[in-house]
Amino acid sequence: MTKQRVRRSQWKVMVTTDLIIDTMNFYEEKQQPVPIEAQQPAPQEPVTTTEAQDQMSTIVEQEASPVESEVEPKGVDPSIQEMDEPPELVDALDDPDDSDDEDDDDEDDDEASVQEPGIASRTRSQTGTETKPPKRYAMAVKINKSKETDPERRKAMDKADKEEIELLFVDLQGLLPVKEEEIAGQQVYNSHMFGVEKFLADGSHDKFKSRLVFDGRDQDPELFPDRSSPTAALHSLMACVAVASANGMTKVGKIDVKGAFIQTEMEGPPLYIRCNKDLTKLIVEVLPGIKKYVTKDGVLFCRLMKALYGCVQASKLWFNKLTKFLRAQGYEHSPTDPCVNKIVGDKIFLLVIYVNDILILADESEINRLHEVFVQEYQWITMEIASTHSYLGMQIEFYKKHAAINMVHFVEKLLATSGEENLREFSCPATKDIFTVEADSEPLSETERKQFHTNVAKLLYLSKRARPDILTAAGYLCTRVTRATAQDKVKLRRVLGYLKRTKKQVLILKIGDLRKLTAFIDAAFASHPDAKSQTGIAVFMGRALVFAASRKQKCVTKSPTDSELVALSDNIHFVELFNEFMAFITNTNLEKPLIYEDCKAVISLVTEGGGVVRTKHLRVRMELCKEALKENKFTLQYISTKNMLADGLTKALEGADFITFAGKLLDTAMA
Repeated sequence: MTKQRVRRSQWKVMVTTDLIIDTMNFYEEKQQPVPIEAQQPAPQEPVTTTEAQDQMSTIVEQEASPVESEVEPKGVDPSIQEMDEPPELVDALDDPDDSDDEDDDDEDDDEASVQEPGIASRTRSQTGTETKPPKRYAMAVKINKSKETDPERRKAMDKADKEEIELLFVDLQGLLPVKEEEIAGQQVYNSHMFGVEKFLADGSHDKFKSRLVFDGRDQDPELFPDRSSPTAALHSLMACVAVASANGMTKVGKIDVKGAFIQTEMEGPPLYIRCNKDLTKLIVEVLPGIKKYVTKDGVLFCRLMKALYGCVQASKLWFNKLTKFLRAQGYEHSPTDPCVNKIVGDKIFLLVIYVNDILILADESEINRLHEVFVQEYQWITMEIASTHSYLGMQIEFYKKHAAINMVHFVEKLLATSGEENLREFSCPATKDIFTVEADSEPLSETERKQFHTNVAKLLYLSKRARPDILTAAGYLCTRVTRATAQDKVKLRRVLGYLKRTKKQVLILKIGDLRKLTAFIDAAFASHPDAKSQTGIAVFMGRALVFAASRKQKCVTKSPTDSELVALSDNIHFVELFNEFMAFITNTNLEKPLIYEDCKAVISLVTEGGGVVRTKHLRVRMELCKEALKENKFTLQYISTKNMLADGLTKALEGADFITFAGKLLDTAMA
């Protein structure tokens, strides 16, 4: 398939002749005058924020006053806190060159086919003077206002449009209307407004929300090489929550900056948008003073004063502004995760950043201080102070000396919308033949396969947050979403049946007395039909599970010892960095991390060397581990397979073995 763009570094000079050049020049002279976008740019003077404010003051007589609210819920039922549901999946285009192998070599490619829904895909809550704490499981559906026949619903949609226009043009002054002649020679981008309808947990209507966005598809990404914006890693969040609860925090804060991007000033060359006739008509109805900027064709041109949603550089500009502000407040960010910030005084306070949602793990005085400075800096915010918060699709509950990650409502919603009826309950999510593929199993129909794909995506979303006990099964099913068969559907139904039986289970984060990082790393040899092995890793801070993963190895190994060596060498760097991160958030010099290994041959290899002759890449892995041990980056200790907690992340366990495994991961008694 041809790429949409060719890098400038790969451009080549076209070889031509004088005859062709003369002919092209002849027709060029006969061309009609070029459109606005292609004319020579006229010199422009930069528009300052003050000038933009003065100009907008002539359009509207009175600006809306900023709104901020602080909510301190009491007695909130944890079972009805707001969560974000992962969106329905859109299948990627199938590559015709795909082989019939069970899955690709790259484990990241497997997970890419079932993208983990992120925070960027959700619709944020509106703020207001009567803002209440979130008590709903939010779900948003795109709407088509032109097809709406109910007058009351249509009125509510119009109100949402009006609020978005006033926010952009008046409250936050993110868009500055300009006349057509002022942008001669400038590239103009399209824009559009869309609306969504949000629903409550019981399926009833919540509200309508509109958003005007910049169409950044025509922006050249090569002009913005540093446009990525980090978000907090899930394991960083888990570690911070565990440490905060261990330090006795039972009430924490959460800040949501309303319209974060459009509170961020643009940088670089000016950008302009074109509002089509329908959108222009709507804007003029809300703000009649803008009519003088409308062209004879009925469209409106605006300059971006703030980073409108859709700009490729918007998220980076927002992150830079936020981190600069936090540094001014005395916070420093972690070298291993820039989205985790701390300030050290009598106590250690932590901030976890995910776009514009900021979790404040601090005492009440620090939360109130941050509340005041955030209002001064950003004005339009919501603040919640509670022992239970909805964050990144999880319900985080703080108790005395421990926290809980609760996604019970998500599980109930998943079971209700899975399309699977009469589910039988199971005591474990998979059997020992989880990696077995029956070649003669009948492929699912396209409709069934899409439902299978959606269900597996939700399982992956759940397993990476609150239910690591289903990671092994969910990870394997991810490799089957493009070629699912009846056999795979049976395996999916078993996972759902297990969740039906254990839907009330939550993940407990309780560090306990031992504040030391321990990791269990294991491998199951040649468990896949293509002879590749499976790696499992579980990382604990004290008793609290802060990270778990179950992955297919990317290379074929010749023996169990080799597969264990691959698993160890793939993860020692992560364990080292995680220990550094834990030292940052606890502000202490932690002991070097302890890694448990159940293969004595691997321990001998990386401590003494020797063994059978191995290929170059395996020798490199062996020397890497030996070097790390000599530099005292970690301690390696033998543990029996029976006590290896990562064993259940490399293979499917059943019966009492699985109950013990799941209970230790979740730190709770399993039924």
